[in-house]
Amino acid sequence: MVDLPGGLVPEAGALDARLRTSLAAVAVSAAVFTVCALAFAGGRPALSVACGGALATGNLWALARVVAALLPDTRRTAEAQSRGAWSLLAAVKMVGLVAVAWLLMRRGIASPVPMLIGFGALPIGIAIGSLVSDRSGQTEDL
Repeated sequence: MVDLPGGLVPEAGALDARLRTSLAAVAVSAAVFTVCALAFAGGRPALSVACGGALATGNLWALARVVAALLPDTRRTAEAQSRGAWSLLAAVKMVGLVAVAWLLMRRGIASPVPMLIGFGALPIGIAIGSLVSDRSGQTEDL
């Protein structure tokens, strides 16, 4: 495993079940969008939708890792980590997302509108994931 800023190595099971469900829902939504684009618009737009869906899934995964690291489970872990390093990693992630999207469009691999449709899998997948995930460990507010 690669060390991240501040010498931190995230735990293997750092993502909770609800977040893993949302990640899977984003990936499935992106796949459905890609198949629909292939069926109705052809191969080139389907590739752009797939690129947008891959960016959406990768973005959620990276964001989840950063947030999981910033919200540690134990006090000892909270005292040992460098929040500044994780904040810098979050900023680098955002710049990287924009750079990859720009490169895909600049090189003519992906078109902007179909790629945006693929990136639409992010909010749809998060909504589906939060609706179907297990909530048995949560308490209700009265």
